[in-house]
Amino acid sequence: FHDTRHEAITRLSKKLDVLDLARMVGIRDLKILMVYYNATASEIAERLG
Repeated sequence: FHDTRHEAITRLSKKLDVLDLARMVGIRDLKILMVYYNATASEIAERLG
């Protein structure tokens, strides 16, 4: 279950900002979201332009 959730959250993170992502998957604490969401340095750089 956790692997599937991790994969889904990582994929959705490419389309949603962090707060919308947390709301969509039902996570209230962003610390918990960070367990499942692991952006790479290149993904972060791409978002920054």
